[in-house]
Amino acid sequence: MAIANTHDGVRHSRPKMPKSKPFDAEKGSKELENFIWDMEQYFSVAKIRVVDQVDIIMMYLIGGVKLWWRKMIKEDLNAEHSKIKIWDRFKQKLKEKFLSSNTSWIAREELKKLRHEKSVQEYVKSFISLILNIKNMFEEDKLSNFMCLQL
Repeated sequence: MAIANTHDGVRHSRPKMPKSKPFDAEKGSKELENFIWDMEQYFSVAKIRVVDQVDIIMMYLIGGVKLWWRKMIKEDLNAEHSKIKIWDRFKQKLKEKFLSSNTSWIAREELKKLRHEKSVQEYVKSFISLILNIKNMFEEDKLSNFMCLQL
């Protein structure tokens, strides 16, 4: 645990945070979703203020994503728009740019092809990975798809 002094003079302990992995668009939509999840967990546990979240995220962008963000900032300044400072707005822009618009359809097609060829654990992992990309599937349909595995 890290110990920090605050403005009130009282020492508070904070959990030591593991270093987050940087995000590059080359890794695909699943990695983007995992990156967003990890950063939101970090913000919550580290108690990062909303006004600081976007600035912190910048340190974790690499490659094409960092170039895209730098271009967005420059364009906003040139057009006299204010810089995106809120995490939810930044997350929306990130998804618009780097998530495939047909992610759900692709996941449904992959789900049709999913076979139990290795261990049950591998099948479950693959199934859950696909289901996470399908935003509007009922629980009954998830169960039905899971139980209709092809051996």
